[in-house]
Amino acid sequence: MKRLLTIVMMLLAVPVVAHNVVEHDGDYVITHEWTHNNQRWRCTLGVPVELYEYYQGRAHQSDRSVEYVLSDHDRHCIRDLVASFDGDMGNVISFVQSLRYVSDWDSKRCGEYVRFPVETLVDGCGDCEDLAILAAAILHEMGFDVLLVNLPDHMALAVACDDKDCDGTFYEFDGRKYYYLEVTSTGWAIGQVPDAYRSHRARLTPLLHRPHMRMPRCQYKHESYFSDQNKVPFAVEVEVENAGPGTTEGLALRALIISPDGRTLVDKSFPVDAIVEGKKVTYRIRFNVPRPIQGQMEVRVEGTNFDTVSLLFDDIELK
Repeated sequence: MKRLLTIVMMLLAVPVVAHNVVEHDGDYVITHEWTHNNQRWRCTLGVPVELYEYYQGRAHQSDRSVEYVLSDHDRHCIRDLVASFDGDMGNVISFVQSLRYVSDWDSKRCGEYVRFPVETLVDGCGDCEDLAILAAAILHEMGFDVLLVNLPDHMALAVACDDKDCDGTFYEFDGRKYYYLEVTSTGWAIGQVPDAYRSHRARLTPLLHRPHMRMPRCQYKHESYFSDQNKVPFAVEVEVENAGPGTTEGLALRALIISPDGRTLVDKSFPVDAIVEGKKVTYRIRFNVPRPIQGQMEVRVEGTNFDTVSLLFDDIELK
């Protein structure tokens, strides 16, 4: 799809249209204007309509914020923005702070709706989570070391910074100092924390590019009266979803039967093709289990770049 991107510096006397979106030739063409260092800036960005609709169709949950920051499918849009800021962190901060703060209830009529960066760019607004996620996505793409900062009913971010360049509130994480960054409104400098959150303990989340795998559905069946008295054929059907970010590596399905005393009686592994971010795939695997057997069935989704997901079933007893 065609994408447009321009950015120009303008005089403060030029009339300002803060945020405007028009649909043209399969794109949402976004024009946004903001102030940085007492100068007016304008950015025009084209976001494919199908990309926006793709993200609208994804799950919008608050417990997997890193998936939103590091999503693969919007990288071209984020890189377009990155190319416009000339490495200036302060300009990125001013840009995100200038977007309109709006609650999920006012904008979506729901209690919780976490936007992907592309959604925030097109909508021109978001709550604290949405704005922090967008800022983190841009700064991370620019090469800055960023953490998400989770506070009671609030999200911000923190940026690794040297003492000579930053001042104020910071967190120590993995031997570095990360300075607090508030992006819900204009005027907040790095290291400044709103009074409402000064006394609260923060939970820091690093941006690790590891897919989050889910197993929405899994079931099995067996033919216990199969004519071969020495083995029983099993069939397992499992639905696997990659919520992102990124594509799986070394993906395999694994079926085990564990005895009541903890011994592994059956251990079958089935390598399968990689799953890209946002995709859901149903697999069907078959294997034989020797008679007699008593234990518990476990099905796992394993890989080299994500945490294993597993599901335990009821006990099996085959004489």
